[in-house]
Amino acid sequence: MKPSLIALVATLLLTTGCASQRPAAQAPTGEVLAARQSAGPLAVADARVLLNNDSAFFSKLELIRSAKQSLDLAYYIHADDYSSSVLTQALIDAARRGVKVRLLLDYFSAYRDFDRLAWMEKAGGGNLAVRLFNPPTPEIIRDAAFLTLGCADVGAPGKTCDQEKLAAVEQHFTAAASRGESLADTRFAGSALFLSGLYGKHAPLMAYAVIHGQDIDRAALMASAGSADPEQGEKLKQLGKLYFKARYVGGVEGLAAKLKLALVRVAFAEQVNPVFDTLATYLPVSRQNNAQAQRDWDYLTSFLHHKLLLADGRLVQLGGRNVEDSYHMEPGPLADKYVFMDTDIAIRLDGRDERLVASFDRLWQLPGMVASLAQVRQHAGNDFLMNFAVLEAAQKACKAGSDEACVDSYLARHWQGSEQRMAAVEKQHQQNIQRYQRDYRAAAQPEPMRVDAGAEVHYLENMPVVGGQRVYGAPHNGEGPAGKAIHAVWRAAIQQTCSNAAAGPREIIVHNAYLFMPANLLHEISAALDGSRDCQGVTLSMLTNSLATTDLSVVNLLATWQLKALADHLRETPATGRGAQLRFHEYIAGTAERRSLHSKVMLFGDDIFIGSANADVRSLMLDSNNGVFIRQAPNFVASYKRWLNELLADPKRTVDLTASIGRDQAELTAEMDKHIDQLLARYASERLSKEQEQRLREEIRAIVGRVYTLSREIMRGNRDAAEQFNALFKAI
Repeated sequence: MKPSLIALVATLLLTTGCASQRPAAQAPTGEVLAARQSAGPLAVADARVLLNNDSAFFSKLELIRSAKQSLDLAYYIHADDYSSSVLTQALIDAARRGVKVRLLLDYFSAYRDFDRLAWMEKAGGGNLAVRLFNPPTPEIIRDAAFLTLGCADVGAPGKTCDQEKLAAVEQHFTAAASRGESLADTRFAGSALFLSGLYGKHAPLMAYAVIHGQDIDRAALMASAGSADPEQGEKLKQLGKLYFKARYVGGVEGLAAKLKLALVRVAFAEQVNPVFDTLATYLPVSRQNNAQAQRDWDYLTSFLHHKLLLADGRLVQLGGRNVEDSYHMEPGPLADKYVFMDTDIAIRLDGRDERLVASFDRLWQLPGMVASLAQVRQHAGNDFLMNFAVLEAAQKACKAGSDEACVDSYLARHWQGSEQRMAAVEKQHQQNIQRYQRDYRAAAQPEPMRVDAGAEVHYLENMPVVGGQRVYGAPHNGEGPAGKAIHAVWRAAIQQTCSNAAAGPREIIVHNAYLFMPANLLHEISAALDGSRDCQGVTLSMLTNSLATTDLSVVNLLATWQLKALADHLRETPATGRGAQLRFHEYIAGTAERRSLHSKVMLFGDDIFIGSANADVRSLMLDSNNGVFIRQAPNFVASYKRWLNELLADPKRTVDLTASIGRDQAELTAEMDKHIDQLLARYASERLSKEQEQRLREEIRAIVGRVYTLSREIMRGNRDAAEQFNALFKAI
């Protein structure tokens, strides 16, 4: 979008006035907590807040090693690196001593690690189970089947092909349902191969499954769910040979390039999922316009964003940390990327809390939202994906694949079945543990912050299922009924903090890694600042990443334009003396080490939230999240505020940008252009054509314009703008 267009929109807004319409009134915080919490108040015997990565890691290990009956874990990331291998071994050891271990991970994040997860289950001796969250829905599997079913398979070339393919797909799924099979466990035609490429983020494999599905061995494709069965392995090898014969024929390369671009565009959000948008031309009109299918594709990347470790129903640790070196190490030779600054809370309860246990049980068994590894193997086995490099090597070694005897011999020597791959996983696992024990030395660990005895602690979740039914996002002003308990409580807490004038000076602090506010949070904060809701005596402070410290530059890029919209709104709104005072700070990159904020902490007067939910659109609209809301802990809140205000006052660690968030549009545009190259380098891991790069640049420029204009409208109380904003930017 050109700068002049944004200026024109701003002028039009000015002609209709600038005062915001007050957000919908919320019930008192206590009432919202009582209605929306998953468990609580918890019977807390002891609670510690862990700001140090080593402390957080050792605390998790202690919880795992002390468990006697059960261990329940839910994480977005469970990596295959040094510290994570140590934690994985602790889980396996617990399972071997009879502890029931349940590990729930995000499907989209964990799929490429399928072999390691399968090895973990095997190593656990029947006491360790892994499930994945948000598997492909029946509608997505139907589309995968249609895309990979050829006209020859249904005996209907020409104009009647689509109709016959649709009928064949429906007949297959209807028959499966009549046999009592779950549709999510069903595969047909090349659906398993396509889904393996989709969740493995492997565009060439997806493209081949679509374009050349009709030309390959159906029996081989039906075997692509993966197995150690030697006969199925042979069929997959034949499938690989056929793949490379057809690879450079037809439109495989062109479609692969489009899919690659679509996967990049996921990072910048579209109303309809970019992958679906790219594939829609291969679908019949009835599938293109199928509302349920479109919605399922649109919510393809709804992540499990919980961070939870629950031991024996009475020891719990949660917060912002995933299972990965970046969260469990201080800077050093083994932390090869960046090191996160994060916040966890470890709680020891007086006894087993059945409501807390039930909350995990509910998550573990969410209808249509959770798949076992056996089910994943059935609908999207990974054998072909994991041997793709072998197939490419055979192609290169054997005269571009023309020497079939050579290819057969090469595949016979190098093809790896699941047992071989799991053996390699175990070897790497042991090497990681040895390297951690040999080379990592924990830094001195500061004393954790203690939560006051007698504090009131409530466990909250954002869930994708309400009353047994899947929900998609949340309507504006309808967070609570849509299962978004965390955001419902945040809104109530902001309003209550503003209204509590008798308490004197108060603070609202947003200490959050990704500050790209959903419409409801933007509306609440703007109303507190512009005085349309009386918020006298409140200082509203925001501390977040800068472009130099974040691991997700796109969030900061778009947030810059949202903050400009906020600054312009406040500048153009007549002062009433009723508004809160704003402070906006960002972290500064260190000279010797790269640290990135990952905490998700929100402070509302005397109350505080610690959890996994970011102050961004995705956390409201797409992902599951969890956390605790703490009340009646004045000493802890005072300690946290003191620590945070020391950060805000330290010019070597943070910078006050309050005066510059409304910078001139031309300056922001120039800055944005500088960062587009970095964004392309980050998200376009494989080279894009000049045309594709230009298309993506134009999309980014248009997107920032929409961020600005929709944000201005949201602050004026425009519900349609709020709904559109959340829908458009939920994938960020």
